[in-house]
Amino acid sequence: MILEVQHETVLEYDAPVTESVAEVRMEPVSDDDQSCCSFHLAIGPQTALFRYTDGFGNRVHHYTLVPPHAQTRVLAASVVETHPKPRDLASSRATYPLNLDTADLEVLGFLMMRGPVRPTPLLQPLLAAVRPNNGMRISDFVLQVNHYIHTHFTYAKAVTAASSPIDDVLEKGKGVCQDFAHLMIAVLRTYGIPARYVSGYIHRANKESQSHAWCEVWLPDRGWIGFDPTHDQVVTETFVKVAFGRDFTDVTPNRGIYRGLATETISVRVATRALEKLPKLSWQEQLPTFEVPLTPVFCNMNDLDEHSDEQVERQQQQQQQQ
Repeated sequence: MILEVQHETVLEYDAPVTESVAEVRMEPVSDDDQSCCSFHLAIGPQTALFRYTDGFGNRVHHYTLVPPHAQTRVLAASVVETHPKPRDLASSRATYPLNLDTADLEVLGFLMMRGPVRPTPLLQPLLAAVRPNNGMRISDFVLQVNHYIHTHFTYAKAVTAASSPIDDVLEKGKGVCQDFAHLMIAVLRTYGIPARYVSGYIHRANKESQSHAWCEVWLPDRGWIGFDPTHDQVVTETFVKVAFGRDFTDVTPNRGIYRGLATETISVRVATRALEKLPKLSWQEQLPTFEVPLTPVFCNMNDLDEHSDEQVERQQQQQQQQ
């Protein structure tokens, strides 16, 4: 499948600011399951862009805006051809407890509980409900965990924050894709199965496009395989992977600071569409604009009431999930 993705972020300030410094992770990866055929990143006001690869192999762009400015516009547009390999999970011979003798250090690094994926007594009932038996196939266990989270937790926005630990989704019984991915990772790592967090997009024909998060699980005879607890499925050709890490904090789509006393408003739009064929190199200048409105996701922080900490967390979550 050939997919076009547009991800636009507009940051507006009620007074000029200076020295905006930011980094973005918006360029899709190229691996065995997808090829990033073209990527275009535009920053306004115009400034120099720099690119590097982080410790996980993700592509990161960063920029600095020194002159005074009241608005920053970041538009990332990409064309990705997805071609996931057929994966016969039923033929995987890996069983519980998982033998990690052949795993390299990069795999073992995704066993550690850290950040939002942390040990908590609230996780114990879930661990007991899905506890694997000795000799159980790991692929069956992962599918079981995937299904359990999908059926026992409710998708709901604005109830958790970008930095929320898994305690929040466990206590409230609801959250967003980011929370479900963190929760699934916590369960798998507790049982000694390497799992990593993935950020990207999901294309849904005739439905609203959106940023998305899921997890990938390592099987010694199959490698890394994506599972989406939000939709209770194995990752398919409609998923576009942008970055992966130990948890959300490793792969935030945008992160930055600025100098000034102004308050900031952030609006985001994400849109995807399927293309019949790969466009020309100048595709980003030829394709029509998506008729998708900007959605405000961050408002004037000076107007927050005594519950400001909680509100800021919710707003930050909305920003980062876009």
